Amino acid sequence: MLSLQEFILENKVQDQLGRVGLAVSVDMPDNVYIHDSKYNTGKIFKLLTKEEKAEPADMPVFNYANWKIEKMIADGWNPELVYNKIDAKEKVSSKVDWHKLHEGSEFITKVAYDAKGLKDLEFPIVAKPDNRYAGQGIVVFKTQEDVESADLEQFEVFSEKIDIKEEFRLFCWRGEPLMLLKRIPADEKTKTLDKDVDDKLKFNYEKQPDGSHKPFSDLIVEFAGVHDDLDFYTMDVVIDENDKPFIIEMSSEPIPIYGILSYVYGYIYEDFYGEALLPETKKIIDTYIKEDTYQLIKSEKGRFSIK
Repeated sequence: MLSLQEFILENKVQDQLGRVGLAVSVDMPDNVYIHDSKYNTGKIFKLLTKEEKAEPADMPVFNYANWKIEKMIADGWNPELVYNKIDAKEKVSSKVDWHKLHEGSEFITKVAYDAKGLKDLEFPIVAKPDNRYAGQGIVVFKTQEDVESADLEQFEVFSEKIDIKEEFRLFCWRGEPLMLLKRIPADEKTKTLDKDVDDKLKFNYEKQPDGSHKPFSDLIVEFAGVHDDLDFYTMDVVIDENDKPFIIEMSSEPIPIYGILSYVYGYIYEDFYGEALLPETKKIIDTYIKEDTYQLIKSEKGRFSIK
């Protein structure tokens, strides 16, 4: 039987869980790591899906689905309660807007936005549509003949192809690095980009040791300053053959693996409620993160690992 002190503590811990909403689409395949009962995100956040009626409440909400947030605001939710606001997310979802925001950065490869600008780029050239994900729509022009035979109207951004030595994904909360993953091409098409236009890029992921983000410090500071209105995001960073880092793109709805959103819960809770999570609450969340990481590696052997 619990003592009075243990009973009070247990109730305080439980009161610190489920006090942040998470607006999420169950239709996105990668979000299985959020809503599937094998994982623990739903034990930490209050999940708000298409099926969940979201009555307006004085609760912070983490935006992982713009359409759900739009519906909630239309139904009376205070937009000031939203973390990762829609307008901040749109600055990274649009490849055109994102590149224009960062024109002149040493961490961005040379780009053009239309056929006229292609003359200033060296082959091979990577052509990208706007607002698509997982590499869909991306093609590589190796020669001028490739350019002349293509329908350039379907592309919004053209960039010089980087000879990639290594590739990483960096998770950040307001410019603070949370986790670094090494991205390893899962097939030759992903490695070379020599693929059909609608093929998705496929990566395996290897979680890196804490502190391994330090070589990217200048890059992190620069991009955090431009996106200081965005709470949570990732940066996909590649290292070229000369060991120079470049950012390929950013995302505000990355594949939520290795229990990453459980870390985000703590940041939102403490920011909104103005109180720290109890050590006992953190212990529970840490246990959930470990369980989710184990389940992740177990469920898709070879795709996920830890260095």
